[in-house]
Amino acid sequence: MKKWQWLLICILCFGIGGVIGHVATGPTTVPSIIQPTSATANQPVIFVPGSNGTVEGFNGTFAKLNRQVTRHVLKVTVLKNGHLKTSGRFDQKTQHPVIVVAFENNADGDENVFKQSEWFKLAAGKLAKQYHFTHFGGVGYSNGGLVLTRYAERSGSGPKITRLLTLGTPYNGMSEHITQETPMLADLKSRRQHLSKDLVVYSVGGTINDKNDGIVPAASVAAGRLIFQKQVADYMTISVSQHHAAHTELPDNPTVISLIQQLMFK
Repeated sequence: MKKWQWLLICILCFGIGGVIGHVATGPTTVPSIIQPTSATANQPVIFVPGSNGTVEGFNGTFAKLNRQVTRHVLKVTVLKNGHLKTSGRFDQKTQHPVIVVAFENNADGDENVFKQSEWFKLAAGKLAKQYHFTHFGGVGYSNGGLVLTRYAERSGSGPKITRLLTLGTPYNGMSEHITQETPMLADLKSRRQHLSKDLVVYSVGGTINDKNDGIVPAASVAAGRLIFQKQVADYMTISVSQHHAAHTELPDNPTVISLIQQLMFK
């Protein structure tokens, strides 16, 4: 057994409250214990922005990622009628082509997240058929993480999500207490047994104080454990608490950039 595997076992035994990894300082170093398992070649990585986000929302993220990874980006907006508006290109020559899926109706609220989940499922099916992929990795920022989580529970015959990295995702809404379960958390928990046993999930949360990232409560991000633990292959939480850890800064945070690079594109 490799050294990092022993370390992971020790941390799993010692971990409390589902916190597996903690990245507090240092923008580029990712502990070996959270390195991903090998991924199937040519799986795209699909980015989904949060509420009010557009296909341009990750431009700052892409500018800081390895240029070899983000040389070309396919940007897709799902219109209210289910049609897809696209720009950019899908790079068939890249091991993990990059796609952004956003929504014409990008408003906040549970009802809209449910609609966006259905639109994402529609878009994923169309994209998979057009570009010939069966699996993908997903990066969801804020409510985008809810969209991808609901998709993971309801993908049906669509392409399967194999890795999920969420950033500041409010699994329990704006509740600061895990005992105060919101309808969204109840919805996600109700379908957790449909999650793939092969799925690997990384939940990244920012903290600028002991309670939140300026918008989303830390307890809400941590509530993801009630959905993923004992349901997926691996579930790891990572707390980013250095400068630029506020909710609105997470996609451009240097540590987050390193995490995306090493966990989604290796």
